[in-house]
Amino acid sequence: MSFGDSSDTQEWLNGETARLNACLAQAMSIADKFALLRSIVRLKGGRMDRVEARLDFSDRELEAAARFGLAINSSTVRLLDERDDRAPQGFWAAHDLDVSLRRHREHLPPDAMLLRHTQHLDYRSEGQKAAVRSLFTMPFGASLMVCLPTGSGKSLLFQLMAAKLREENAGGCVVVITPTVSLALDHERTLSVIPGLEGSRALVGGMAPIERANVVDSFRQGEIPILLMSPEIAFGAAREHLVEAATNPTQKLRPLKAHLSAIFIDEAHIIENWGRTFRPDFQRLPGLVQELRDKNRDLRCVLLSATLPPAARAVLRASYQTDRGWAEVDAATPRSEFDIVIQAYDTADARLEALDFVLDRAPRPLIVYTTLAGDEDEDRGSRDLRLSASGLYNRLRERGYERIALFSGEVSSNSERNRIVQDWAANRLDIVVATSAFGMGVDKANVRSVIHACLPDSPARWYQEIGRSARDGRQGLAICLFTDAKTDNVIDDTTHARSTAASSWITRDLAVPRWEAMVQSSYNGRWIDDKRAMTINLDAIRQGITISTDHNRRWNMSIINLLQRARMVDVVSCTQEPNRFAWDVEVREPGLLAYDPVKIWDRVFALRDREQARAREDVRQFINVMRRADKTCVLRDVFELLQDRHTDEILPCGRCPGCRARGEIPALNTPYRVLADAWPADMASKRLKLPPGVTLLVPGDSSLSKHLTSLTDRLAAAGIEQLLAPDDLANACAEALMHSAARLGLIINHSSVIRDPRGITNLPTAVLLRPHEATSKQVLSTVKDWKNAGILPDPLLVVTSPSTELDGRRLDQTLSPRAPYFEDALEHFSIMETIR
Repeated sequence: MSFGDSSDTQEWLNGETARLNACLAQAMSIADKFALLRSIVRLKGGRMDRVEARLDFSDRELEAAARFGLAINSSTVRLLDERDDRAPQGFWAAHDLDVSLRRHREHLPPDAMLLRHTQHLDYRSEGQKAAVRSLFTMPFGASLMVCLPTGSGKSLLFQLMAAKLREENAGGCVVVITPTVSLALDHERTLSVIPGLEGSRALVGGMAPIERANVVDSFRQGEIPILLMSPEIAFGAAREHLVEAATNPTQKLRPLKAHLSAIFIDEAHIIENWGRTFRPDFQRLPGLVQELRDKNRDLRCVLLSATLPPAARAVLRASYQTDRGWAEVDAATPRSEFDIVIQAYDTADARLEALDFVLDRAPRPLIVYTTLAGDEDEDRGSRDLRLSASGLYNRLRERGYERIALFSGEVSSNSERNRIVQDWAANRLDIVVATSAFGMGVDKANVRSVIHACLPDSPARWYQEIGRSARDGRQGLAICLFTDAKTDNVIDDTTHARSTAASSWITRDLAVPRWEAMVQSSYNGRWIDDKRAMTINLDAIRQGITISTDHNRRWNMSIINLLQRARMVDVVSCTQEPNRFAWDVEVREPGLLAYDPVKIWDRVFALRDREQARAREDVRQFINVMRRADKTCVLRDVFELLQDRHTDEILPCGRCPGCRARGEIPALNTPYRVLADAWPADMASKRLKLPPGVTLLVPGDSSLSKHLTSLTDRLAAAGIEQLLAPDDLANACAEALMHSAARLGLIINHSSVIRDPRGITNLPTAVLLRPHEATSKQVLSTVKDWKNAGILPDPLLVVTSPSTELDGRRLDQTLSPRAPYFEDALEHFSIMETIR
């Protein structure tokens, strides 16, 4: 048991205990009460006075306490010292309480624009800061892909962009595409309390017609800074309004003040998988972005995710790269908050027994994930070792749990889904049994356990789902209990993962006749420019099928998705009417409608074969990791699969089965590596008043402590947009620049440059140095390296005493070809015309 002694740790413990006590006061069933009481006792070090529980139990109820690993007598409540065969290997080591902060926030100095437009006083991480820097220096019409760890503040990007747009134009706005209703509503709830962004709204299915109409009207009139929606709504009811908002304001009626300047796609990693299968509109988004850019060629597009596997990266690059600019910011780093337990079982009964044991003891709140939503076939037979969400939910209800919800595809009502999300956020639920969509992006920081009663079908899914726990940086449990019989004629979790990963690709002998049947039953045939267009009936049936079912419709959709990924067709709209399933399609490859398109289908299925092989290899490697979890660092191996990075860059986690077996000690701080592409220099956007190249500037005060505000004001007036400042002055520089003429006012402290010397944004820059400081010498050495590598920001002012030397020589003999200027000269540069 590990205890911290800081005031922050004690404050966290008090807060967690108070929250659990509040939940306990609301609990009605004995199962909920004992499970919550166990979580409280664990936080108390394994023992507490019974009077603290403030509960009375009957003798019959007390008999049930042992099921939850509790011993209760007249004076105390304590955790039993259990050695039970039902416990998965490593469970007790993972369950042992550790109250230390496992993920530390970095508190990096702010930029001037962060202080101007938000209530944040710093950045959470180097990755977040690098992403903001890339966002606000990206060229008009460019696209940006950002990968930041869960909990590192990706939402700040669209919040800050919207706030800055509103400053420039009262009707400036952004659209955020989200994969789930719960995520859209969670963002709306967060935005509702941010000054200047309170009017942001989510446009979701299930809204009353009058409410939807009011949101649309407010958006068109420029009253909504951030509009959140799903791809389906973007292509349906909202499409014409998005196109209208992207249109130049001078070409619209005066009341229509919305000016759409950026589109953000949240959780972008799912485009590759969900878009390929049951959510085709995800793979149509590049067409929407292009349609909006036809109206506003300067529209920026930003893709956000916490996890981008190689396959997803490839799809996003192919779909969103543009000749106006493309860049990537990758700050993904392994999440080390989890104590990981992994165990395979030969039989369903053995797994179920272990799952019951774990669920009665795992810290609350928790999410249990399965792959199956429900038992479509009620009698799946004894050879089926899988567990469905609905089956597990019903079992937990039978075992007495009431503070519980089921969130899966079988819960189709938006109002019910919204209620679950709201109850989860408000601590009215302790357990959610779910399939993979639940929890995506939902900002609940105190989830303590994630349990998989399955084997996820990809490393990305497992990593994403365990990442929904411990978002507060404290200890989280990640437990995976899966069936792996290694026997023929058995459907277990391992075979299901393989099947799921490879089953969403149709075979050619079925695809071709299905496509022919869809073409033959199509209607509304027409020409759009040089492309043949038609409306496809998704209920078309190929020869050999007598009736259309949901299964038939899904396969027809899968074929059209495949043709779209192969650049053979474009799906331009999906009918939203009930009981009418049709897509409007433009045929890009005329040969697809030819009498004998064999070579065309060869190209289509070459793509399909590559995709399938990649998915099979991903799941094969993941299964291998999970089967040998006690012989490797699971977290490191999975992260390597997701990032295409070598393990020598990633330290062992110290908290998985393999690390525990080898006695690995968890690292105190995980190395944080940020890879950020540099945008090409946009000379047209620079306010070049200073001479090009390196210029030395002698400040009035060499300590830089006196008259700092005056110095930064002068620098900003002369066109400086970026300062490299000593660590102790960085915050003061940001505050001074906030009120200056600087448009961005980017701040980089010396420590950041020394830690990552690969280069900085190419903006007019000033380096503030104190003579005779060790960090000043290190920064100067880095600046010299940049000069030798030809990556110096231009122009660059080095602000320091003339006595400052580098390698024993004066700076005007090494860095700059011209004599130093004194600070007063900045007044002269500030009134000069901008140099073009």
